[in-house]
Amino acid sequence: MSEKRKWLILSYRVPAEPSTLRVRIWRTLKSIGAFYLQQSVCVLPLTSSIQEKAIKLQNLISENHGEVIVLEVEQFSDITEEEMIHAFNQQREVEYAEFIENCNAFFEEIKKETSRGKFTYHEVEENEVELVRLKRWHRKILNRDFFQSHSSVESQNKLDECIASLNHFTQQVYEKEGNKEGDLM
Repeated sequence: MSEKRKWLILSYRVPAEPSTLRVRIWRTLKSIGAFYLQQSVCVLPLTSSIQEKAIKLQNLISENHGEVIVLEVEQFSDITEEEMIHAFNQQREVEYAEFIENCNAFFEEIKKETSRGKFTYHEVEENEVELVRLKRWHRKILNRDFFQSHSSVESQNKLDECIASLNHFTQQVYEKEGNKEGDLM
């Protein structure tokens, strides 16, 4: 093991009702990339950002009559740490695979519109909205990719291809409409 990491383990118990609190906690933990060891017990690499979010969660749980324990772990055994990193990377691989699948759907949509000669500003706008969604989604996955899983580079390449594909399609629309990019219509 080359670098020493610190970890955060968060264990919580909240009242059964309202269920919205449990869902909120679960969503928050999943959004920051937590790995659940078991129900209501999760682990995260300890960063300043994660620590801030853990404090907010701790306060939320306490304010809602729940119980929470937050442990800072100086180190796991080498094998356990490797297993943790592997588990985190597996979660990201699943997310990246879905993201890449959506990028491929984006390409197919542009290919379909191109083959139909559907070079309209409306199509550009629809695809721009989808590209913004893909960029936001990719950024969220990257923020949770603590250990740079294998698909991180591929996902960035796919996103870059989406951007290039939309730029090319947009240029075709401008040419069809008789405008150059940046010209006033």
